[in-house]
Amino acid sequence: KQWYQRRVAITAGVYNVAIKSFEKSEELSGKKLSFNRLDNKQVYCFDYGPEVYVWIGKNVDHHDRKHTMIAGRTIFEGSVRPNWAIYQRIASGLETSLFREKFKDWPDVNATNVLTVKNSCAPKEDKVVFVDMEPCEGAEMRKLLPEEPAGLVLEMTDVGRGKGLATDLSQDIFGHDVETRGVEMWRITDTAYEEYPALGLFYSGESFIVRWEYRVMQGGKKQDHETGRDRMAYFFWQGSDCSIKEKGKSAFMTVKVDKERAPQVPLTQFGEIPAFLQIFDGGMCVFGGKISDERLSEKRLFLYMGELESEGYLTECATVSCVYLRSRTSFVLQESSDKLFVWHGCKSRAHTVKGAYRAAQQLSQKLDIKPAIIEVQEGSEPPEFWSLFEGGRVSYNSYLEDTRMFSKPIRIFKLYDENRVFKYQELEYKCRAPSSVAPFPFFQSELYGAEQPALFIVDALYTVYVWVGWWTEVSPDGEQITHTGSAKTDFTERYKLTLKTAVSYVKEDPTKENIPMLVVRAGNEPLEFKVLFPWWKDNWPGVPEGQEGIKPLAEELKQFLQQEYTLQELQQRPPPPGCDPLRLELYLSTTEFQEVFKMSKSQFQSLQPWKQKKEKSTDCDSALIPLL
Repeated sequence: KQWYQRRVAITAGVYNVAIKSFEKSEELSGKKLSFNRLDNKQVYCFDYGPEVYVWIGKNVDHHDRKHTMIAGRTIFEGSVRPNWAIYQRIASGLETSLFREKFKDWPDVNATNVLTVKNSCAPKEDKVVFVDMEPCEGAEMRKLLPEEPAGLVLEMTDVGRGKGLATDLSQDIFGHDVETRGVEMWRITDTAYEEYPALGLFYSGESFIVRWEYRVMQGGKKQDHETGRDRMAYFFWQGSDCSIKEKGKSAFMTVKVDKERAPQVPLTQFGEIPAFLQIFDGGMCVFGGKISDERLSEKRLFLYMGELESEGYLTECATVSCVYLRSRTSFVLQESSDKLFVWHGCKSRAHTVKGAYRAAQQLSQKLDIKPAIIEVQEGSEPPEFWSLFEGGRVSYNSYLEDTRMFSKPIRIFKLYDENRVFKYQELEYKCRAPSSVAPFPFFQSELYGAEQPALFIVDALYTVYVWVGWWTEVSPDGEQITHTGSAKTDFTERYKLTLKTAVSYVKEDPTKENIPMLVVRAGNEPLEFKVLFPWWKDNWPGVPEGQEGIKPLAEELKQFLQQEYTLQELQQRPPPPGCDPLRLELYLSTTEFQEVFKMSKSQFQSLQPWKQKKEKSTDCDSALIPLL
């Protein structure tokens, strides 16, 4: 999203609009603006290609407002634009979210405005108060998310997973049952949309619209007669390889297709929800590329995913290679129209084995072929199976000799600070199901797609990892990014707290086993870490080379545990790891502090801030003045 916004800003043309005339502003064009640049005495026209907005300040004369729209219309009609292009008049204070996102710092309109009133009777506070952040509580992080994810809400009704009882009160006569009544699909083309008869077959380079007709049966399964009415919902699905233009087009086309003005639900590949997956009753399949792509070979390898049979789906791997095989799930290998292999990893669970075979059957029906479907267990593959892989059978991370049970899914926590409070957020798998262990609930993009440098704790059940992101040096637009010393200091503090949080988390492990704790860095993860995800892409764009390798967490944390340093050590630039550059004097020993400042630490902290700074400058020859 950030990359898209930057690209949009570069192509933006901004015009100063007067009565029936306009002039392009070179100062404002081609950059992402601050909302403070908008002058309420002016009228601006923002030309983003398929989107053109005329923004009118609140202090513009009422008579002039009418005529400025004529100039805006001239700009809109002066260029070739798609037939779904937007031309919109926007008054100051009534900006839409689509317009606001074009600015880099538009304030949150949903935030509560708080008026701060100074109390004249309150005592003056002249001291600078430093708030030390504390690591997160491991016991709190150990609490599990609800077994069922939040259901899809349409027309103020919770339709749950889109099938069966939408509530967990299966015996409640006031519950409601959901059933599918019909499905239609459209494919988004370059200029329009077209009916798509191959229900459930998607392509990663395409966008599709799915119309779901369903009925909510009041009273659940205890009613013998049909109740309720037929309802509609439109999903617009965007493949992971779609361009920004194609993704935007799918949203506009959905509006045109939706004749009933029904709810519209955007979905991206790998972000599907149960209510969408169940529409295809376990028969959804995503091919790589576009429909028009020529295939040099009919060989395809598909990964199976899904926690319920009715929600299972296949996703094509980039190549037919052993590196994609995972012992915790099942794959479908298409040799030709005559033969399909269904390969089950040695740790593949019963619902995965059954669902993968069913998905293979549905795939053959949708492709209108009648192949022989051959099930293969890991470790008992025939030579013919391995001959279909590029390079034949090569080593991959197999669990054949691993006695571990993998009876729980992995958990991932994002660590961050907010208003000087260190927090965590557990990533949520939207398709989790009760009594079902998801082998791959998360994707690599959830780590690499976060704002960098990011910090995550990954609980892999038998190992706990701290994953460390990278400093972005070049923006997607090719601009160099400079990181301030304060930003790096803040990150170091968050990193230290993340390490301590990981230790606290492991201490609360109910098994009380000696779980290894490791630190891994983006671009240099070990194979054992990579196979926690359904597939892994090396050489991720923007990740610098030469990142540090895997390290024991205890070794990394050790550098932050030292509480005292000599004056000479604190005079180094940069200072020792984990030291707050604003308060370097606090890391001196009590004796040396007394020698340097001729007072105790408590006496020093009672001084006014300006006096403290003067003392550090005078007594330490500027060595302990804050670095920032």
